[in-house]
Amino acid sequence: MQTAVQTKQPILQVGFAGLAVKELQRLLQKRVPDVQGLKVDGIFGETTKLAVQVFQQRVFLKADGIVGHNTWEALYTGQRQDLPALRRGCYGSEVARVQKVLKLSQIAQQQLGLKGYYFGAVDSDFGIKTEVAVKLFQQENKLVTDGVIGPVTWTALMELNTRVSHVSL
Repeated sequence: MQTAVQTKQPILQVGFAGLAVKELQRLLQKRVPDVQGLKVDGIFGETTKLAVQVFQQRVFLKADGIVGHNTWEALYTGQRQDLPALRRGCYGSEVARVQKVLKLSQIAQQQLGLKGYYFGAVDSDFGIKTEVAVKLFQQENKLVTDGVIGPVTWTALMELNTRVSHVSL
């Protein structure tokens, strides 16, 4: 999507403490302010893990609560840097994540005024239903309506994912 950010931050998880954890907590407060009880205390506990998982989920990373290179990059830039372009014919976990977000937007519709885009099965297959859903999403967000998930569409999907995930918090 963009030029990678060079970060020399360590891998962090529950049980770690120190200045790197404080930096992590400051970034998390900025990126996921809706996680209650997150303090900048330098201790990687359960609340910090929850905030990491919420952030990872919002930017389409594996929500394991472990802060590695990709999570650090996304925290510094506000979005994941290694997302592939997706189009009809693609298959895999990234397609399934997009399908879930577009499908979850149906559930959030009543609570947040969002529109549902995808009504098919979450099957990891970027087929005609996913392409139609992506085009509808692009059109309603005033993006190039080509059915391809490139950098601009990924950014818009992350914003939708953030709004949708507020419903489940």
